[in-house]
Amino acid sequence: MTTDDATRRGGIPPIAVRPGFAVSVAVVTVLLGALTLPATVPDRPGFAYLSGGLIGAGLLALILVGADLMRARAARRAGLTVVGITLGAFGSRLSVAAGERMAGWSRAGGAGSATLDRRAGGSSAPSRDQEIRGLAAGVDLVPPPPAGRSTGFGAGTTADGDVAGAEAVRAEAGMARAGLAVTALAGAVLVTLGALSPGGTLALAGQVALWVGTFALLVTAVDALPSPRSAGGRLIADRVLRRTGSRERAERAVARAGVASGWALILIGAAGVFVVGFVALWAALLGWLALGASRLAQSQQRTQAALAGLAARDVMAPAPPALSSWSTVDDALRDVVLPSRQAVFGVADFDGSLAGVALLRDLAAVPMDDRGLARVNRVLVPLSMVATAAPQDPLAELPGRLVERPAAGCVVVVEPTGDGGVRMVGTVGPVELSQAIETAPLRGGGAGPMRPGSFWR
Repeated sequence: MTTDDATRRGGIPPIAVRPGFAVSVAVVTVLLGALTLPATVPDRPGFAYLSGGLIGAGLLALILVGADLMRARAARRAGLTVVGITLGAFGSRLSVAAGERMAGWSRAGGAGSATLDRRAGGSSAPSRDQEIRGLAAGVDLVPPPPAGRSTGFGAGTTADGDVAGAEAVRAEAGMARAGLAVTALAGAVLVTLGALSPGGTLALAGQVALWVGTFALLVTAVDALPSPRSAGGRLIADRVLRRTGSRERAERAVARAGVASGWALILIGAAGVFVVGFVALWAALLGWLALGASRLAQSQQRTQAALAGLAARDVMAPAPPALSSWSTVDDALRDVVLPSRQAVFGVADFDGSLAGVALLRDLAAVPMDDRGLARVNRVLVPLSMVATAAPQDPLAELPGRLVERPAAGCVVVVEPTGDGGVRMVGTVGPVELSQAIETAPLRGGGAGPMRPGSFWR
């Protein structure tokens, strides 16, 4: 039985160790063995402190890996394929692969939110730029496995009909609960053992257990804070989803909770500076991170609401005549580029298919002496590097595609031709997106621009 088969059937997933993990072990060893233990348990040999530091680092790594193993178990129950666990500079991360039923799922969220949108022509395969996205705290989403593997989510419905999104939120919540349970239980047990440990010979071991347990509880507390990127936020989303049946309401609730907890931590940290010292600034830093992620999620949610109901064809700028890849830059500028007064041009290959796009700035950057000899394909941006969409694709999906493939500075709208190729019919850039957002109140959609009173929400 192969490793991959064992992983899918419930065995231990592959564990990869990155070079950065050695840095983490060294940092924990120094903090524990060179700073904490000598101060709390003095008059011990240096070898004992070094051993205590290494044992503490190993215990901490085991707790984090154990949490990921429990997340992997929860992921399998949700119908996901577990790819493996990676130990790196910032702890351990679990990688899972989603099935095709998640391919159409796209939700606004923080930097760690999962997003899988459909490419032009209806393709649901994620690009390389889209491979690693946060699915839940400490979890990465990778491309679906080859056909034939069952990784789809189970059946379920929501008020807005988004089955994949609802099942994804439930899967996230299940993995979040599993990870929090492991770190909280391990931390509580180690803190108890450390506090009850006798003095003398076992004093050093007790301090190691107390330090590692306290650190594990701190990790649990930080991960439980409600924000779009945390396990606590996923638990809130799952609760709201079960109560209301709306994924959008769940995401809005997570963002609001993140804003509230962020401001609370910032205020606690600022007040704590005068009570316990500058160490309280850590709370303010955590609050600032939670507040930033939540405000970003709210901004994305407003954008999604403003663009809802629109397709790419509704706002796209018509495409200018296509350039020939074999024509000279001088001819292209004189015959098409300058008369059209546009900035992005489709480039047709010898067989008439769309090979890519040429940008006005790249054409103008060709030296004057070379324009009569240089061909347009010299400045061609391949279609594989350009964000594309079909005319009927929802407009709300396009900003994400543009962020992933910004080479052209816009989303190129294409439609199929009779010979199996595609042709460029328009472009959707920041200007078109901004106009659609600004006119949302006129259409009765979106939340409108942020008002001063919404700064604290």
